Order: sequence, then C-alpha cells, then structure tokens
Amino acid sequence: MIKIKKQSKYNGPGEYIGRYNYYYKLKASPLENPFTGPVNHKSNLRLVEKFRKLLESLPEDSPQWKEIRRLQKIYEEKGELILICWCDPLPCHGEIIKSAILGEIQPNGDSTK
Repeated sequence: MIKIKKQSKYNGPGEYIGRYNYYYKLKASPLENPFTGPVNHKSNLRLVEKFRKLLESLPEDSPQWKEIRRLQKIYEEKGELILICWCDPLPCHGEIIKSAILGEIQPNGDSTK
C-alpha cells in the first residue's frame, strides 16, 4: 500500500516528495512539482496534470525516474510506502508518483508503454 500524508499533520517515517522548506529543514525532492499556482482544488488538478506530462516526457536516466526507481525498491522490500507532501486535502502530484511507482506511468522511450 502506498499512502500520501500531509507534512504538517504527519510525524512518522516516509519519503518527502515536496519542495525545499526552510521552516521544517526539508531539502527539495527530485520529485518536487516544479509547477506552481493558486492553492485551490481546480488549480491543483491542473498542476498535477502538468506534472504527469512532465514525468512521462523524461527519460529513464533523469533524476526524477532514478528517484522513482529508488522508491520502487523500498516499496517492493517493505510492501508499503508513505509519500509526504503538503497538498492534502487538495489533489497532489503524489498520486502521479504513486502511479509511476506502481508501473502505471512510464518514462519517455520506455518500450513497455
């Protein structure tokens, strides 16, 4: 099972997938969503879709896909994975990352598409 937890409400183990945060001393993840906009449901849906298209356009050897492969190994070894971000309860790019970890999204040039 892969779950997505909100950073400010969750204090357990997991893999941070967000941007650099000075207050919490969190370094940026290779999987941070580079797209920004207003913080609301409609905007987040648009930003999540842009992130999906970006991820699908990247090659296997990109930093983002290398990080997804690292997270896949953790998931395969433990059978569970917690992705930590800030979006909850709004739509989150973590759902796209989850789909990539599960093999539902592939890198550009992957012949298994």
